[in-house]
Formats: sequence, C-alpha cells, structure tokens
Amino acid sequence: MGFNEGVGAILYRLRCGFRSRVRAYAGLAVVVAITFGVVLTLVAGAVRTSSAPDRYSASRDGNFDASVEQISGRPRTSELEGLDAIDQVHAATFVFGAVVPRGAGLEEAADALVFAGSHTAFGTALVDGREPDPAAPDEFAATRSFVRATGASLGDRVDLWVIPQGPADASGFDAADQATRLLRGTLVGIVDGPSELQDGSPLVAFPAGVLDLGDVGIAATVNVVSLEPGATVDDLRAQLDELPVASQFGIDRGDWVPTEVRSSVRAYGQGLAVLAGIAAVATIVMVGQLLSRQVRLAESERLVLRSTGMTRGQVVADPLVGAAVPTTVGAVAAVGLAYLASGLFPTDFVRQVEPDPGRRFEALALLPGAFAVALIVLAWVFVAIVISGREPPGARQATVVDALAKRAPRRAATALRFAFTRQSRDSTRPRAAVVGAAAVVAVLFGAVTFGASLAGLVERPSRWGQDFDLTVGQGGDVLSEDVRAALENDPDIAAVSLFGTVLTTVGAQGFDVTGVLPVLGSTAPHVFEGRLADGADEIAIGRAVARRLGVGVGDDLAVAGPGGARTLTITGLAVIPAVEGGDGVGEGGLVTFDGLLRIDPSAGPTAAGMRLRPEASPDAARQRLSETTGMAVGPGFDRPGVILNVGRVRSIPYLVAAVLGVLLLLNLAHHLILSLHRRRRDIAVLQALGADSRWVTGVVHWQASLFTLLVAGLGTPVGIMAGRVVYRAFVGRIGAVDTVTVPIGIVAATLVGLVVLANVVAAPSARRARQRPPSGALAEE
Repeated sequence: MGFNEGVGAILYRLRCGFRSRVRAYAGLAVVVAITFGVVLTLVAGAVRTSSAPDRYSASRDGNFDASVEQISGRPRTSELEGLDAIDQVHAATFVFGAVVPRGAGLEEAADALVFAGSHTAFGTALVDGREPDPAAPDEFAATRSFVRATGASLGDRVDLWVIPQGPADASGFDAADQATRLLRGTLVGIVDGPSELQDGSPLVAFPAGVLDLGDVGIAATVNVVSLEPGATVDDLRAQLDELPVASQFGIDRGDWVPTEVRSSVRAYGQGLAVLAGIAAVATIVMVGQLLSRQVRLAESERLVLRSTGMTRGQVVADPLVGAAVPTTVGAVAAVGLAYLASGLFPTDFVRQVEPDPGRRFEALALLPGAFAVALIVLAWVFVAIVISGREPPGARQATVVDALAKRAPRRAATALRFAFTRQSRDSTRPRAAVVGAAAVVAVLFGAVTFGASLAGLVERPSRWGQDFDLTVGQGGDVLSEDVRAALENDPDIAAVSLFGTVLTTVGAQGFDVTGVLPVLGSTAPHVFEGRLADGADEIAIGRAVARRLGVGVGDDLAVAGPGGARTLTITGLAVIPAVEGGDGVGEGGLVTFDGLLRIDPSAGPTAAGMRLRPEASPDAARQRLSETTGMAVGPGFDRPGVILNVGRVRSIPYLVAAVLGVLLLLNLAHHLILSLHRRRRDIAVLQALGADSRWVTGVVHWQASLFTLLVAGLGTPVGIMAGRVVYRAFVGRIGAVDTVTVPIGIVAATLVGLVVLANVVAAPSARRARQRPPSGALAEE
C-alpha cells in the first residue's frame, strides 16, 4: 500500500466519523484558542510593557540628551542655547512661591511646587487643555497630581504669592510672612509624564516671563537639553566649564523616562514575561496531554490500520494530522483574541508611560509566539503517539520505596507504591513527575522569598539609609542655632544629625554630595566596606555609583562643585541617605560637614534626622518639636525614587507564586488522575480482596499527601536559597542593604495549604475510585 492509499485510508476514517470528529475538533479548537490566547496576551503585554519607555521617548518632540541643573541665580538659558553642543533647551526655574484659591489668604496655599518656565523640563506632556502662552505670564499648566490634590479644573483662577529674593535667600519658606501677591493666573493646561512616577509632588509651571514682573525669589533651574548631531555629553561638559559661572552647573545624562522608572518598568515587564512563561508551560502540558489523549489510537486501532497496509509512519501521521487541525485553527483564533485583549496592557503605573493607549498588534510577539507554542504542543503529541506505540518497558524495582513501604501503615505503604513506582505496562516514570513538581515548588518559594525581601526593603527605611523617626527641614534654608538647640535638648531625642546636600559633577555625570554633622548620639548609615569619612578630604560613596565609575575604597574621586574641583579619597562604600533631593541609597556620596564646605563654601545644614528614645511617643514628640522650633516636623525624609519604584513592583513575585501554586495543583490533579487510571486494576484487585470504600479513599488521600510532601521537601530549600541569591543580586545593583527576609510563617502556611489543597484536589479522584465497580475494571483488563 503506497502513500496515496495511506492518505486515502485516513480520509476514509475521517468521513466515517465526520460529525463526531467535527464536534470533538471544534471543542479542542476552542480550548486551544482560549489557552493560547491567555499565553499570547501575556507575551504581548510583557513586550508592550517593556517597550513603553522607549516608545514614550520616541513619541516626544526632540531628544532629551542631558539634564543641566543651575544651582542658583537667574536662569542662564540664553547662554546655554549659545553653546555649540546644544540644539535646544527647555528650562524651569524653582520659585519661592505658592498658589492659593482666588481671593484667599496665604494660609490656604496649595501643597505644590511653583516653577517659571516650561513644564517640558520635567519630561511631562500636555494631556488636556493647551500650552500656556509664553507672552501671557498669567497662564499656567499643572500636573495631574496637582489637579487630584486640589480638585482644580481647566479655567480655574488662582493667586500666585511670591517671597522676594532677599528673604528667600536668608530664610527660604520661613519668610512666608514677607510674601506678596504677584498675579492672578488661569489654569489652561494639564500635563503628565513618567517623571510623576519618580516624584509625585504637585507642580505648577508659569511662563518664564513671570520672573520679570517683580522681585521674585528663585533657586535652582532645571535645563533639559538636546544636543547637536555628533555632539556628546562630554563636549557639553567641556563647553560649560568655559563659562564664567561654570561652578553653578551640574550635568547628568538625561531621558524623558527617569532611570529608576525605566528599571521599575523593566522589572514589571520581566514579571509579566515570567507569568507568560509559566502559562505557556502549563498550556503546553495540559493541551498536549488533552490532544494526545483525544487523538491517540488504541492498540486495536493500530493493528487494524497496519493490517490494511499502512506503514508505521502513516499510522503515526493519522492522529498527528487530527491534532494539527484544531491546534492550527485555535492558534489563529488565539492571535485575534490576544489583539482584542491588548488594550488591557500596560497595567498599573506603567500606563503613565504608555504613549498610545488602546489596542496594539504586537506582531513580533503574537505571530512567532503562536507558531512556537503550537509547534511545541504538536511535538508533545508526536512524542506521546510514538511512545504509545512501543512496548512498555519492564517494571523497575524501587528499593527505597519498598523499604519505606515495609515500615509504613498499610494504606500509606500502598499509597507509596502507587505514587512512586510503576507497573510493567506503564511507560511513565514517577521520577519525572516528582522532579517536575519539585521544580515548580522551588520557583514558587523562590518567588515568595524574593517578594518578602522586597517588602522588607520598602518597609524598613534603615535598609535604604534613613533610620530616622522624625525629620526637620529640607526647605532650602539653613537650620538656625535655636532649632539645633531645641533638637539637642529635647528629652525624647536619643540621636540627631544635621545634613546638607550639594549637587556636583564627577566627570560628565551629576553627583550629589551630602554632608553630615552628628550633634547627639549616632545616626550613621550601614557601611558595606571600609568606613565613613573622618576628614575633610574623604568621602564614602554608594555601591551603585562606585560600580558605574569603576572605583573602590582607597581610590581618589575628582569632584567639581561650586567651590571648584576637589580630589577626595574614597574611604568606604555605604548606603547614602536621600536628603535635599539627593538620589541616595546607592548613588551620591557622604562627607563630613567640613568636607562639604570645601566643595561649597556657602553650604549649611538644611535638614535634621532624629531617632527617639524607645519609650518616647512619636506623635507627642512631633507635636512638641513643631511648637518649639516653629517648623514642620515630618515622620522621615521622602522615600528615594528607586525605593518608590521597587514598591510598585513588589506584588509581582507574589503573583508569580500564585500562578505557580495553581500550576502545581493542576499538575497534582493530573498526576493523580493518571496514576489512578493506570492503577485501576490494582485497586479493583484490592477491592475484590475486601478493601472497602473508606480504605480506597484513604489510599488516594495518602498518595496525594505523600507526593506533595516529597516534592515540597525537595523544592522548598532549593527555592529559598535561589530566592536569597537572586534578591541579593537585585539589591546589590541599587546599593541598599541586602538583608534577606525568609517568611517562615508564609512558607509554613503555604506548605500546609498545599497539602490541604492537594487532598481537596484528590477528593474527586477518590470518589471515582471507590465508586468504580471492580468487576468492570477487571473486565477491561
């Protein structure tokens, strides 16, 4: 019989059972479409999420090559625009001012930062309304966070109050009693952008012309620059150094999407990719087994087909073609379903980085993904068909299992043999099921350990350099002697340190240097290597910046600040407190206050961090200090951007663990169903010998419990160790303390839960096993 005759035989079989096969294949195609659709939706969602920052940057008009911060003085935007390396500049100058509802007093001022210039300097884009007219200083734009905080809407009018430059330089916002109303402005535009994720402080931006309307106190100016073609950041740094006021400028490489936000989005995308991988594995296993069971030929059918003259290859091709039809149809439908669901992504905070919300066809993810999953499923079916046509190997002796079974109770002994040995007619190795399930358990507990450690990092400020109960300052003004004395003499305070931060540059990169002045006790941050700075020519730096600059303990670091260039010796690698806008954690450096004065002779302590005595009440101490100092006392410094972004993705490991838990239960259910199906003859024999329904039920539940306990015992320690390694590598990149939190309570509860759920999953199988008549099972044999 030739190939054409073999194909004819296959077509004949199809015609004979056409209606039943169409119904079966239609049902299989629906299952394939839904399961493949879930996988492809997650794959496309991961790709779309990960690519959002690049697409956002590409969607903006003009490049963002560098950020140049002018530390003080009137904005020198025109001088920057005249540099050969610069193509375009967007600038915004901080104003010592406040916006208040029309006609209200300054005491009703909104909690918002006021700038003069372009909101584009913060990487924001217009999302509603229009851009303020540069020639109309009474128009302004505000961020969405301002609108949410104040309930404002387009067309609302507010009064702008400002502090004159002299009082602002002397006392900062503490000179609010000298503020005057400058103008009445109208909200004409609402803006938003990824920078809001980095710092969600409400912002308002008036045109730069507002600075010419009177005596307006100002501070730093942020300049976002795009470079001329061929120019580099190093070229820009060299040209800035030639300006008469070069010491006023700090420079850093720029991006419309801040680095920390990019890292957070990348981590979120990787989490979705892991979920997609888990879903793909589960889909391949479940759909592959479903298809292979549906199309696999019984031995009698194979014998009939072989007797008609079909070759072995044709006998294999017959069910494989049957599996390919619903797989192909379902895969095509899955691509369409994934496109329809694409509007669900990006999710959570990443939506703020997505430039084109709505449906998006990720061709490079959907088409290859559908082809790959379909091909692997068909490969699974092919292997299953080939194996089913072979003679099963002889039974293997499980000496360890037998030894344990001899010492176990009868039900447990039977369950051990059912779970971890195979019959002579059975080609499936129990070892493979154990190893696969143990691997799932390992990844599950690795994800739990990683997630608990991330939560510990976010919730424990001491791990990112801010072990303070209360803080004062960060308003730009130097703390007075009276304030220092009040802090030092307060009976509830155990330790006080004063801080000040100066923006400098190292090479062409911006570099925050924080000076610390211990007043009482010790608030020293964690030191990984070496020691903190003792002398004025020493500095301790963060691990992240040390790795980026390629320096370590004992090396020299050239720092350029307002006082000129200084060479400092690196004495240690430490966690850097994020004070006065510094990035902190793994970025920047920590010096003595004498060292800070060498870098910037005008620097002064502008903030204080305090630790309370154990018996002190934080609320009472906070209220008393507010009254004695006349300043706002906070519960701690603001969280650094990198910690904020870690907090946004800390749910991903738990989501991965949940998906893995479901996959493990599905795997267990499938293992029990197959095991009991293969052992139906053994169960029937035991029932014929007198085993009652209760005894059979006990065997099934013992099998589920023993299998779960074994895979948990193998996978749990491996997973915890893997979670520790991955977490320490992750935290090492951001420079925080890499203390691992092993959630013993969660691990124990999860183990107990897995055993309980395993028995719940086993209940239907136990019911079928005890209700099946032994005569029927023996007759089938």
